[in-house]
Amino acid sequence: MKKPQIGNRQNGLMTSEMVVYPMIVVGLIGVAFGFYHNSRIDDAVSAAVNLGLEQQAIIEEYFDTSGEMPQSEADINLSSFIPEGILTSMDYRAGELGMPAADKLRTGTLRALVDMTEFGARFEDIESGFLLIARAQDDDTIKWECVADVVTVDALGKRYLPETCSSAKDDEDEDGEEVEEE
Repeated sequence: MKKPQIGNRQNGLMTSEMVVYPMIVVGLIGVAFGFYHNSRIDDAVSAAVNLGLEQQAIIEEYFDTSGEMPQSEADINLSSFIPEGILTSMDYRAGELGMPAADKLRTGTLRALVDMTEFGARFEDIESGFLLIARAQDDDTIKWECVADVVTVDALGKRYLPETCSSAKDDEDEDGEEVEEE
């Protein structure tokens, strides 16, 4: 009769397991922190956009009463704007920022100025967050567009803008033509 062989059973972790398992845990913690950090940025930028959207009513009211876009910040009393969060101020320009030929009586641009230093060194130099562009239509209504500021050198990237900004461009294809939804 043969005796059953009993193998040596290891009760502890092997050296490779002692290295690999902590590395996996650290990697998962890093990914979770990245998601948390990005969600904080998303929340801060969304709050800034919402504050900017509140200024739309002031510009629309001015347009309704005067029949043209405000020509300066003084026309809409933008100095009374109280920023909060990452939004440090709003600046207004008649016309469209970066488009010198834009009709200044029918177009205006609100630019959000932000301070994002709380999110790390890569955001230290960010000055501009986004643009809210108002365009008067033929029926004297105003169409608003929230877009990334591609004119200012130190501007927040398009990927950080909330859906309220990116959804305006989703209905257009790359050539700027309307896309029909099925």
